[in-house]
Amino acid sequence: MKKYFIYMGVALGLCTSVACTKNFEDMQHNPETLKVVPAGNFLNAILYDGMNTGLRESHRINNELMQVTVTEISTTDLHRYIIKNTESDYPWENYYLTLNNVKDMRASAKLAGEVNSEAVALTLWAWLFQNLTDIYGDIPYQDALRGYPDNQLQNRFDPQQDIYRDLIAKLDTANRLFVTTKGIEQGDDLLFNSVAVPANIIKWKKLCNSLRLRLLMRIAHKSADARLELANMLNAPDKYPVMVNNDESAVLKYTNIKPFQNPFFSYRDYDFNGDRALSTYFVNKLTSWNDPRLPLWGKKASDGVYRGIPSGYKPEQFDDISGIIASTLNVDLKKSNLIGTIMTYAEVEFIRAESIMRGYATGNAQTAYENGVKASVTYWGAQVPADFLARPGVAFNNTPEQVLTQKYFALFFNDMQQWFEYRRTGFPVLPRGEGIVAGVNMPARMKFPIIVQTINAANYQNVVQAMGGDDIATKVWWQK
Repeated sequence: MKKYFIYMGVALGLCTSVACTKNFEDMQHNPETLKVVPAGNFLNAILYDGMNTGLRESHRINNELMQVTVTEISTTDLHRYIIKNTESDYPWENYYLTLNNVKDMRASAKLAGEVNSEAVALTLWAWLFQNLTDIYGDIPYQDALRGYPDNQLQNRFDPQQDIYRDLIAKLDTANRLFVTTKGIEQGDDLLFNSVAVPANIIKWKKLCNSLRLRLLMRIAHKSADARLELANMLNAPDKYPVMVNNDESAVLKYTNIKPFQNPFFSYRDYDFNGDRALSTYFVNKLTSWNDPRLPLWGKKASDGVYRGIPSGYKPEQFDDISGIIASTLNVDLKKSNLIGTIMTYAEVEFIRAESIMRGYATGNAQTAYENGVKASVTYWGAQVPADFLARPGVAFNNTPEQVLTQKYFALFFNDMQQWFEYRRTGFPVLPRGEGIVAGVNMPARMKFPIIVQTINAANYQNVVQAMGGDDIATKVWWQK
C-alpha cells in the first residue's frame, strides 16, 4: 500500500525532473505495480507535463522565431535565427520523461483490458512524439524509453519517415479501439472529463482522428499514401469522426489551483512580457484586419495604440529599438485557461481547406476556410464582426497563402506548431530582419542535446551521417 501512494503522489504531483524520476523508477515498468495503478491515474500528469513543455517552448522559442514577439534584450538572438545549443536540452528531456508515463499508462491499460485508456495513451503517444521528431528530425523511437529496467541508454535513431508511418498507424489503431458507450475506466480526465461524463469519450476519439489529419497533412507532399488517406478520412466522418466545433477542441483548461496552474500563472508580469514586445508583422497584420483577437492577445502601448517592433533588427540598433513604445503580450494570458492547446477545431478546418485547394480531397475550400477563421475568433471569446469575412485580406481569395496565414494566427500558443507549419509551407511570408546574417535562414530543427552526443556517441554519429549533419540548418525528412 505504501508503494501505491508513493507512486500516485509522483504521478498526480506532476514530477518532471530527472532527479524526481529516479525516486520512483524502481517501480516503473513493473507489471505488479502497473496492476495496482489504474491506467487512468497517469492521465492528468501526462497532460500537464506535456502541455507545460509545449507552452514553455511556444513562449520562449516559437514566438520569437515566428515573429509573434521580439526580444528587447540585446543578448537574445532567437529572432535573428540563432538558437543556442543549450535550448535543445529542455524539450528532449521533458518530452521523453512524459512519454515514460504514456508508456506505463498503455501497459497498465493493456493488463487491465481497458481499451479506452489504451486508445487515449496511443493518442498521447502520437501527440508527444510528433513534437519531438518535428523538433529534432530522426530520434530514438522503437528503442526509446528503455533506460529502465533494461539499462539501455545507447538507443538507435529511427528515420523520421518511419516514425511518422508508425504514429499514423497507432492513431488508426486508437480510433478502432475506442468504445464510445463508456468513458475512461478510472482516474480523472482534466481534458474532456470523460470519467465523470462517459459520453465525452467521443471527444477523445475526435482528437485522435484530428491529430491523424495533422500528421497526414504534415507529410502529404512527401507521400501519395498520406494524400489518399487524408481524402479517405475527410470523406468518411462516421468512420473517422473529427472535431466539428470549438467545444470539441482539445484544451487543457487550467484550474489555476495548485498543482494544475497555467505554467505562466506564477510569473511576474515582466518575466512574461516585460522583455519582449509584439512584432511589427504580428501587430500590423491583425490591425489591418481590425481583428477582434488582437486586444485579447496583445496590450496597447502606453500611448494607447498597438505598435510592434521589427523582428531581426541589427544588434547595433538595440538602443533605438529599446526606445520604441511598443505593445506586449496581454498579461491576462498568464492565467488564461485557453492557451493549453493540443489541437483546436479551427486547425481541422484549415487542414480541410488546404486539402481541398491542393487537390487532395473534395469539398468547398471557402466554407472550410471561413469556418476556420470564425472558429479561431470565437475560441478566444470574441465575436465575429458581421463584415469580418468580407474585409480586405480576410475575404477568401482561393490561395494556400491566405489559408496558411490564418492558420498561423489560429495556432497562437499551440506549442511549436507555427514553426513546424512554416517549415512545411513557407507561410506566412515573414519579413526578413536586417540583422539576420546573409545565408542564414529560418532554423529547420534544433541540434541534438550534448548528452546525446556523449552517452550515445556511436548512434549519434550514425544519425548525423544519415540526416546530413547536426545543425539548425539540417532539414528534417518532411522538409526536404
